[in-house]
Amino acid sequence: MLGFFRKSGTYTVDQLARIAGFIGWGSASGGTVNEANAVDVTAVFCAARVIAEGIAQMPVRVVSETTDPATGIITRKAASDHWAHQLLAVRPNRWQTSYEFREGMIFNAVLGRGAIAIKNSVAGKVMDLLPVPSGAWTVEQLKDYSLRIKVGHSDGSHDYFTQDQVFYLRGPSLDGIQALPAVRQAREAIGLSRALERQQAKLAGNGGKPSGVLSFVQKLAPETAEKLRETWQSRFGPNGDGGIAILDGDAKFQSMTMTSVDAQHIETRRLQIEEIARAFRVQPIMLMQADKAATFASAEQMFRNHVIHTLGPWIERWEQAANRDILGNQTGLAVDLDERNLLRGDFKDQAEYYTKALGAGGQSAWMTVNEIRAEVGLPPISDAWANTVSRGAMAPQEGDDGIQAPQP
Repeated sequence: MLGFFRKSGTYTVDQLARIAGFIGWGSASGGTVNEANAVDVTAVFCAARVIAEGIAQMPVRVVSETTDPATGIITRKAASDHWAHQLLAVRPNRWQTSYEFREGMIFNAVLGRGAIAIKNSVAGKVMDLLPVPSGAWTVEQLKDYSLRIKVGHSDGSHDYFTQDQVFYLRGPSLDGIQALPAVRQAREAIGLSRALERQQAKLAGNGGKPSGVLSFVQKLAPETAEKLRETWQSRFGPNGDGGIAILDGDAKFQSMTMTSVDAQHIETRRLQIEEIARAFRVQPIMLMQADKAATFASAEQMFRNHVIHTLGPWIERWEQAANRDILGNQTGLAVDLDERNLLRGDFKDQAEYYTKALGAGGQSAWMTVNEIRAEVGLPPISDAWANTVSRGAMAPQEGDDGIQAPQP
């Protein structure tokens, strides 16, 4: 294994890349790819944003769960007065909102090895979550299989933290310790996109006029060749007027730059967007990639697909990491991200759903009027009937054994 020596062993190339995030990973298209320059590619930036912003806009809450010992029915309600609810939903630290904190943590976890926030705890309560910049931390597994996190500070010093002292969020992993950086796994697709953008930028900077060679059958004197080059550059260069060139003396112009048509630039860039979308498991439509075949109906299903298959795994990762690191997997409490707003259909679909929820057609209801009003942001009704779940005309009533009396 390629590595670099140190006093206590060797650093592998990947370890060096993790220690110094600016090193990055090489790509066949030239140059290195890392988290810092990968987001310069708009498709990467959009893919990370659409996941991070999707998670951040969901209401977060701590819910309490109680089980009726007689019936086994589980009752869940928001524990808005719990310190963890205030931490996650209101104020994770002194300079970030709940939205900003979750957006930043997910953004880093999507692109790289994961995201770390140091817990400031007092008497078992987490008072603040202090996010650590990407590239400023490393994690290792000790002999007892516990994790130790090394955090570097801006003054060059560093501290070590145990797993119990941090909130650690990560994506898919091979070793179960840290995630596979999506930027590294998609480095070829990202590197090619960066190369295509540079090529197009250079062509645009050249006024869309390709560089080339003027050749003559007869040998030209150095002074004549230089004057001809300057004249051609001033007329047909980036700032020239262009027009039609008239050449004599068997002069020929040969382009040295492929045009966008020659390189199939548009088609290639479209394919690269799809490759990057595939790496981040994001629907191309969410990267503003227009699909001529998409209709309003199919687009709605694509959005639902995005919530279920793209955001769903990150919702589960966030909830389970928060239950472990914030609540300590305490029985009867759970962190919940509410994705219902993202899955809610149009007004017609909502009206049909809530009508059935209230017991339309004589079936038993499963929601009360006030529960529905709370979901759509309306104040509750004070009357008792608004808090009652209808049993429906077709449901057995109290004292009814469900057996019809014989007919005379």
